[in-house]
Amino acid sequence: MSDPVLRSAPVRISQPDAERWLEALPAPVIGIDPGERIRFVNGAAAELLAGVGRGLLGRKLDEIFGPDAPMTALARRALSGVSGVAENDVALVGPGFALGRASVAAAPVGENGYIALVLTRVPRARTAPSATEHSAARTLAHEVRNPLAGIRAAAQLIARSGDGESSTLAKLICDEVDRIHRLTDRIDPFGAFEPPRFDRFNIHEALDRVRKLIGSSAPHVMLIERYDPSLPAVRGDLDQLIQAFLNIAKNAAEAIADQTDGEIIISTSFRSGVRFRSAASGAARAQLEVQIVDNGPGLHPDVSDRLFEAFATTKAGGMGLGLTVAADIIARHDGRIEVESAPGRTAFHILLPIEPEDTP
Repeated sequence: MSDPVLRSAPVRISQPDAERWLEALPAPVIGIDPGERIRFVNGAAAELLAGVGRGLLGRKLDEIFGPDAPMTALARRALSGVSGVAENDVALVGPGFALGRASVAAAPVGENGYIALVLTRVPRARTAPSATEHSAARTLAHEVRNPLAGIRAAAQLIARSGDGESSTLAKLICDEVDRIHRLTDRIDPFGAFEPPRFDRFNIHEALDRVRKLIGSSAPHVMLIERYDPSLPAVRGDLDQLIQAFLNIAKNAAEAIADQTDGEIIISTSFRSGVRFRSAASGAARAQLEVQIVDNGPGLHPDVSDRLFEAFATTKAGGMGLGLTVAADIIARHDGRIEVESAPGRTAFHILLPIEPEDTP
């Protein structure tokens, strides 16, 4: 699957005419001069970079994205005269922000050695967690640890004296307490969760735990599984991925709490023909998809545009951290989250790379 690529043959038109032509494009376009300074942004690019800072014109590209960023490296290759420069799935990241990923094509345009960076297929933007958000995560972790021992002790008593069903639920409680304790032990005091501890496992192992937890906490919800049994193992952190899927599924269960016909569909599949790179120089990898779909009223308009921002919530007493944590975990696994929502159907698509079998 290939993306349109701007060819490197110079366009023999004046610079003002070139900029008028680029301004009309619906895709974000950034014009760079031979000194790597931003000399032009069209309307789409200005909207994309609105949260990065004021006064983009005249600033060097590495001031915005960083000297070692994929965008900076790609622009330098184009400025050096390399023809046909294009990359799929370039990370649009820089100091303090993460704007997702895009396919980027770079080519000379106009006069005086200018190049244009054209971005396509830009997904929903997500701002990187701030210091305030990290502090909130650490505070939450500290407060969660305190009651864990008491909860586990109570569950063990129930397991000893209860019937078969009670013992099963008590074991589930103990397993969850242990998992939460492992996660809170690994909160980095300088930045939320530590990097994932990768291991191979079947993604359905994580989803089965999520299904049991949602089934016990929201018995009114109909849970439907549509798993592809042929999927290969993934490499990831089981505890963290359980947490990411659970946060999304809990939101779905809460959205349909007042419905008598509420249902959540959890499905897995191989995304045929879709391959993404985690970095401009990284190898493209096939993708596994997990879908969590509910038939609730859809996303509230007050949060739909800032879904993964911390503290974005319309729930009474809600902290608005669940989806922020989920997105951070998925990003640490070189994955992505795509969301589509309308009344009667909200679908979270979580894409995770499938590693070759010989990967250590």
